[in-house]
Amino acid sequence: MANDLIQFGETHKMQGMTSLQIAEVTGKNHAHVMRDIRNLLEQGVNESNFGLVNYKDKKGEVRPMYELTPKGCLILASGYDPILREKIVNKLEEYQQKERANIISLPNFEDPAEAAMAWAKEYREKKVLAIENDSLKIENKILEKENIELASEVQELKHDRNYLDIIMRSRSLMTVSQIAQDYGMSAKAFNQQLAQMGIQYKNNDQWILYSRYKDCGYVSSRTIDITRSNGLPDVVMHTEWTQAGRKFLYEELKKQGIIPMLERD
Repeated sequence: MANDLIQFGETHKMQGMTSLQIAEVTGKNHAHVMRDIRNLLEQGVNESNFGLVNYKDKKGEVRPMYELTPKGCLILASGYDPILREKIVNKLEEYQQKERANIISLPNFEDPAEAAMAWAKEYREKKVLAIENDSLKIENKILEKENIELASEVQELKHDRNYLDIIMRSRSLMTVSQIAQDYGMSAKAFNQQLAQMGIQYKNNDQWILYSRYKDCGYVSSRTIDITRSNGLPDVVMHTEWTQAGRKFLYEELKKQGIIPMLERD
């Protein structure tokens, strides 16, 4: 308590020190400080600078002490030797500097309207601060989620770029057997997978794109003259996938959770 700054009531509005604080600063016994103050009051010193109040000591017992205004502190210090006087003045200045730093513009609490406005303002500021803190927590959670999602997207993009780069670097036509190898599948299994996905169908042993994909430039077909095992000549359709077609297959297969071996862990 000796180190606490005292706020006086209606009579003592200025910041000062208590007799306990003065006893601590000067090293004097508190009872002796109380005696010195009583002597001053008996000599006719203005008692408005010395307020008699009670406090509880460490044992919880009620004890008397004085609350001194800054002027009261100086009056008391004037009766002490220069060393003790300097200690009181220095401590008083220290307390007042702290008070000026902490209380820049206190409202007039004697005015109910001004006090109510001050309390309302403080309540609003605390509420706004609480809302801002809650909003900040929510934003942090959102950011954490977005960061996780972004990291996942970046990883996917790395995979995408790896295989897509290969596709985009090569403008050559590729057979279904070559593409199937990229997925660790046989040409037969790969064709069946595309059929299940509604991309192509089989007609007379020939895989043909559904009409919605025919004019997209996904495949290039040409006829090849062959000779059957019975020696008869024949013509078959040979279909190869274009660069655009391979990119299309990559994206559609990925939707089904089927990715090239290059992108697998």
